[in-house]
Amino acid sequence: MDLRTIAVIKDTMVEYTSSELLFLSHSGQPYRGTLYIHFVSKGESVNLVDLKKYITSLRSAIFTAENIAHEIYMKIHTAINVDTLGIVVDLAARGGIQQRIRFGEIFEPTRKQNIF
Repeated sequence: MDLRTIAVIKDTMVEYTSSELLFLSHSGQPYRGTLYIHFVSKGESVNLVDLKKYITSLRSAIFTAENIAHEIYMKIHTAINVDTLGIVVDLAARGGIQQRIRFGEIFEPTRKQNIF
């Protein structure tokens, strides 16, 4: 799955959020969570349709919870040229344990309500 680029104005701060992150653990049980992506553009961003398809493609992929943020980071980092890139994955509790996985630039995720 390739992420096509789109042109944006250099130094634009871009944040994407998806509450539809789903992937499989090695046991076959699903992990669900919210994905936060934050970067400062050097003139590129990712095509949103491709990003959505990539996130959806993870549903059949197997990862440890601790490695999913790195996987997403590397996919975006190889697709576009950015000054900073940070990934945060907030996973739904499993076994009573809540997980937040970070990779790359540190940022505080902004949570916004769906307005529709």
